[in-house]
Amino acid sequence: MEEVIKYLGNYHILLLHLPIGGFIFTFLLYLLQNFLKENYSAPINFGLIFSFGSAIITSILGYILHLEGGYNEALVDRHMWLAIITTILIGITLYLHKKNFSKKIILSSFLTSQILISVTSHFGGSMTHGVDYLKIPEFENKTALVSYDSIHVFNQVITPIFDSKCVKCHNINKSKGDLMLTSVDQIMKGGEYGKIIEVNDSDKSRLYTYLNLPLDDEHHMPPDGNAQPTENEIELIKLWIDNGTDFENYFKIGEDDYSKEILNFLPKQIADVDPPKRSQLEKLIENEFRIERISSENNFIDIKFQGKTFKQNYFNLLSKVGENIKRLDLSFVDLSSVNLSKLDDLENLTYLNLNNTSLSSDDLEKLDLDIQTLILSNNDIDISVFEKFISNPINERVFAYNTITDLELTKEISANSNNKIYFGISLDDFASNVPLKTPIVNPIETLFSSSIDVEIVEDISKPEYRYTINGDEPDSLSTLYVGPINIDKSSNLKFKAFKKGSRPSPVKEIFYRKTAARITDFELLSSSVPPYAAENILSDNAVGSFDFRDGSWNGFLKSDTR
Repeated sequence: MEEVIKYLGNYHILLLHLPIGGFIFTFLLYLLQNFLKENYSAPINFGLIFSFGSAIITSILGYILHLEGGYNEALVDRHMWLAIITTILIGITLYLHKKNFSKKIILSSFLTSQILISVTSHFGGSMTHGVDYLKIPEFENKTALVSYDSIHVFNQVITPIFDSKCVKCHNINKSKGDLMLTSVDQIMKGGEYGKIIEVNDSDKSRLYTYLNLPLDDEHHMPPDGNAQPTENEIELIKLWIDNGTDFENYFKIGEDDYSKEILNFLPKQIADVDPPKRSQLEKLIENEFRIERISSENNFIDIKFQGKTFKQNYFNLLSKVGENIKRLDLSFVDLSSVNLSKLDDLENLTYLNLNNTSLSSDDLEKLDLDIQTLILSNNDIDISVFEKFISNPINERVFAYNTITDLELTKEISANSNNKIYFGISLDDFASNVPLKTPIVNPIETLFSSSIDVEIVEDISKPEYRYTINGDEPDSLSTLYVGPINIDKSSNLKFKAFKKGSRPSPVKEIFYRKTAARITDFELLSSSVPPYAAENILSDNAVGSFDFRDGSWNGFLKSDTR
């Protein structure tokens, strides 16, 4: 009985919303009655009875729940006594209303009860979510710039230049001049006319010299009409080649020309900024923005809009804390009627989620969006927008699921961006990476006295099965399974499933052993005990599993064994 009572205490968390919601609704109904000069006495009485009754039940369940312990005792005491006082006051409000006391007295009782409900709920929330669950993040006064110590030049400088200016024509799908710039091996291999890099000598490296040819020269790269590298980017490629064409190591930043060019290329990232004003954060919270501090070591914040309708003036609220915003999530909100130009004013923004926001290509064409991580999924977007992101070295990753339906076009765009723009995996690609199921083989008995027929239970995907009987790994050229296999001597069978467009299955290996005869006439000296007392399991010629819960084991008590 005690356990049942404790169990009922768990329903406190579920039922506590009933008196809160019921009383708020009844209070609003009472105010409406006075405003419209209508008579809603019956529903108001019912609402107060419901609120009072559910408050009593909730308070009792809450008391039972607190007996289990594990809560802050001070918070529990405050919450419990406030709940009791609130329940009594709701009852008093019911009495005053039924006895037709003056409107002023009834209204005062309603207001006092509502205030107590809010305070009581706050302490309850503090127990559940922690005492700081409504606390605005605290910040420190601090402003500083990033001080680069060392840089992986190939990954952080050269690769972004390649991705934005070169990979469009030199990727796995389109290798103009048989040149691909998507991997170290391919870069060093070169193309149709041989190597494009002479280590330590940029003047003999076509990767550099072709960049400096006149724009109308047929060998100029990139061709006229494509995004051209800046002087800074060209100089970086030259210095990278002249400094050993290092793909692996980090480069220590100093006072030399190479370091200066690198620092000119890298974005001027802010290590920290001054904290936002508390009043500005409170205004955002009032308008359904959730705010989290990214780290206790800086004053940057992560903001997510949790409302249903995003208004234009919300950008003004965001701009007031603009330098503090590193991450902004506006997903699943209709932004089709909003001018998004203010997004470009968030200078320190590195992550922007615009998933499922009814964006158009025109909206995105007007924006610079110099953001490292950008989510545009589930919006109808033209290919021209992705061309813009391909040529922007600051965009490191663009997620664009369900934006373009043409599968071949998405593959082309991904290749042109060196997979910087990610459209997800198609069903065909997904299937091609999922292995087939491991073959199921019958019978499970692996010992036989004369011969045994072995057959495969065909999977619903209808693959073809290949097998060997000598212990070798099956491949696509091994013997094709067409029907039951008759085994008349000890054999080690291995099966594997194959199907075009899917990965082969794992190997199913079974040892079949020929014995002189099946042993059936024997007696156990000790009796097996439930639940490990399967009959005849030791003489069924089947090899047992390693799972003692599969119902095919015998178990014995140590004291009974002989």
